[in-house]
Amino acid sequence: MTFLNPLLLWGLAAVSIPILIHIFNLKRTKKIEFSTLMFLKEIQQSKYKKIKLKQLLILLSRIAFIIFLVMMFAKPYETGFLGAPAFKSKSSVLIILDDSFSMQTRDNNGNDLENGKKKINMLLDALGPNNEIFFTTISAINKPSASIPFKDMNSIKDTLALIKTSAVTRDLNEVMYYAEDILNSSSNTLKEVYLVTDGQTSFLKKDAAILPVFKDNDNLNFSVILTGIRNANNISIDTINTVSKIFEKNRPVKIKAVLNNHNNFNSVNKSVIITFGNFKEEKVLDIPANSLAEAEFILKPEQAGYSSGSIELVQNDISDDEISADNRQYFGFYVPEKVNVLIASPTPYDAEYIKLVLNTSKEISPGADVSTFFNIKEVNSSDISNEDFNSYNSIIIINKQRFSTTEAAKVKNYVESGGGVLLYPGNLSEIDNYNNELMKLMDLPYITGRFSLTEPAKFDKVDLEHPVFEGIFKSDPEKKNVSIESPAVLNGITPGGGKNAQSIVTLTNGTNFMEEYTMGKGRLLMFASPPDMNSSDFPAKNLFSPVTIRSILYSANINGIKPAVTGKDYFIDLDKNNLVYDSINVVSSKDIISGKFLLTENAELINVGASLLNTDNYSIMNAGKNMVSFPVNFSRSESISGRMEIKDISSLLNEGYGLKSNVVAPQDLLVAAIIDTRNGRDLWMYFLLVAVIFLIIEYLLSRSIMKSK
Repeated sequence: MTFLNPLLLWGLAAVSIPILIHIFNLKRTKKIEFSTLMFLKEIQQSKYKKIKLKQLLILLSRIAFIIFLVMMFAKPYETGFLGAPAFKSKSSVLIILDDSFSMQTRDNNGNDLENGKKKINMLLDALGPNNEIFFTTISAINKPSASIPFKDMNSIKDTLALIKTSAVTRDLNEVMYYAEDILNSSSNTLKEVYLVTDGQTSFLKKDAAILPVFKDNDNLNFSVILTGIRNANNISIDTINTVSKIFEKNRPVKIKAVLNNHNNFNSVNKSVIITFGNFKEEKVLDIPANSLAEAEFILKPEQAGYSSGSIELVQNDISDDEISADNRQYFGFYVPEKVNVLIASPTPYDAEYIKLVLNTSKEISPGADVSTFFNIKEVNSSDISNEDFNSYNSIIIINKQRFSTTEAAKVKNYVESGGGVLLYPGNLSEIDNYNNELMKLMDLPYITGRFSLTEPAKFDKVDLEHPVFEGIFKSDPEKKNVSIESPAVLNGITPGGGKNAQSIVTLTNGTNFMEEYTMGKGRLLMFASPPDMNSSDFPAKNLFSPVTIRSILYSANINGIKPAVTGKDYFIDLDKNNLVYDSINVVSSKDIISGKFLLTENAELINVGASLLNTDNYSIMNAGKNMVSFPVNFSRSESISGRMEIKDISSLLNEGYGLKSNVVAPQDLLVAAIIDTRNGRDLWMYFLLVAVIFLIIEYLLSRSIMKSK
């Protein structure tokens, strides 16, 4: 037996009241004066004992009355046969249907989603109309409407019939969190949760950290109703990777899709199609059992701005790929219309060759206007503290003598927030100052010294896979026999290697000529020699122009598009100075508005994740202008169709979450299993009856004593 309102049991302290009254009456004496004792009758000893006994029974009756009355209000509840069906407890019932796309798995009775709907209809008939019933899908469990109970069974069944699988995936922790929130708004003390699911291992996550929910779960019963036992045959697009890191109009962009064969058998002749505007290309792959395969495509964006597309695995044979929802993924990238560059140097001469490249280079996208592509501002290197670094995509610092603490902190914050810096220490640069102020603050390897050679050093090793050099040289597919016109390097500094550092070009004297340092969201490229003819003849080489241009574009990191996952939080940071209206719309590629958000003055980030319920390419629009675009794809874990064992599900719920749980297997008789867990009865009416009986006993005993006096 348990109590639905156990806090009321504190009322049992009231039993002290009749006890205190009884003790007080025993001690109270009444003084009566008599003129003589000769008329007093002798009191019989037996009659005195009877009165004392009745007084004791009255005390016990009063105590019992209070005890049973308090326990009645505490709502005693017990499983068993004591209660009559008419007195059955009302419950707040939450039914949750797993609508993730793994529910497309089929067996002889249909797919898991349809099986789940059938089981819910049976459950509704078993529950009856007297309970408060909430119904939601896993994808919609976080919506405010999930906290509103349905008025009748028919409306639930009508809603149920329209449900289809969703691209939104949640894990058990998320479901538990929102389920607790829904039931906190319910009206009944007794609560029941019925989770109808395929029992997917990636959903239940046996080894995941357990979220502390349902701490007060004495009045909660949690049931998992499984929909099937068979694992689906499935092939999915696992990831899409935009291999290229530098994006220019009419220049190649490499996109790679990774396909995952989850089956225990080989799949052959699988067709993979990329769609990019009017461009389409197909590749055919064979994918070994339980293995990955890659499909690589080369695109050429024809215009600046946001570009997007998709890659689809054609479902041509349902026998090896019965889940279609994970057969398409989306990608996107940004081709810059212009790049804002800040050049800081002691004299205009120090930046002469850099400016010449930016103003005349043919490495810019074919057809682009060079004079407008780079928006250049040149300042003295001693004045950089006066500049707003956030106004620039890339900052070039040449031969700066020393950094103040303020300047070093400014560079650090700029790089951390996603900016890019090209650093060319020169003959004026004080190495100790660079190390103590800049490199130490940014936690980067120190510059180890300078070198000055009588015999020029040449390029030794070049990382041709690095985005700066990718595509510059023509070579065979294995990148052998690459002809590089190396500059002659006479003097410079020696960048340090190690933590957060990647060597891009090394010299024959062992020095790193070009080093990349990563920090936060941004990067810093350091060159051993400044861009002048005194330190090397690099500015005179054909290689100088493409390396300079691509270094700027790479460091600018303009294409920081982060893919979103359906139903998950996705924060965007908008420059509110460029917004016309105080609201934004989230728009799909089909021009469907999936969400509208009002902008508050103090909010720096906007979470649009609640609007990303389908896979697609989305845009954030303000006054008809595209502020940012990004792809939205499904969670990869949903493609893994393995199911958790029933004993493991019970262990997870009972031991992990500390819940009283019941797992109904697909072959079990659902109604019988549910009735077995719902045969509890309210006992308050029995306690009320006993309390009334003791009250009657107390009344009769009191009258008996009064008559005997």
